[in-house]
Amino acid sequence: MFTRLYQVIADAGEHSDLGPTRSQVLAGAHGRLLIVGLGPGHDLDHLPPAVTSVVAVEPSASMRHASLGRVEAARARGVEVELIDAVGEALPLPDDSVDSVLFAYVLCSVDSVEQVLAEARRVLHPQGSVCVLEHVRAEPGSWTERLQRAVSVGGIWPRLAGGCRCTQDTRAALVGAGFHVESLEARRLLNVPVVNWTLIGTSRP
Repeated sequence: MFTRLYQVIADAGEHSDLGPTRSQVLAGAHGRLLIVGLGPGHDLDHLPPAVTSVVAVEPSASMRHASLGRVEAARARGVEVELIDAVGEALPLPDDSVDSVLFAYVLCSVDSVEQVLAEARRVLHPQGSVCVLEHVRAEPGSWTERLQRAVSVGGIWPRLAGGCRCTQDTRAALVGAGFHVESLEARRLLNVPVVNWTLIGTSRP
């Protein structure tokens, strides 16, 4: 049920500011791109020419099934796409084996943000780039941040949104994992107040 709901939301997002923002974020991707949490695969529709191949991890069988049409469409455009049943905390990839990593609406729901980021840094080439499109905690003390905290009481929001934590401080997590964040900007993107503050841009080790 969550996969179907997420597909509807993602499809609607493609006709809003989210579609162009996906393209903006992925403009920094190149070479072999790792997508952590492929979901229904909308990011594959926004790959820049500099991306030559994609390895995508997605632990949800229903999400993998939902992505197959976009996976095949990307392959038809000449992009090699490998879809793997795996989690970000344990990437089945060698060290320094990818040139770019994409985190798009995934870090809020992983079991361990720290482990996922550590794994991303392990498999990323030292000169690689991390493309970030993640909803995050709003400015502390703002009414949006208070709303985020309110809906998180008792785990209400995570139960409704597939394990999503709307109070995630992704910028701090990236810094803690050893990534530069100066080029990342936070701005309102979606029309849902709980998840409208979004961290956007490209980071590097």
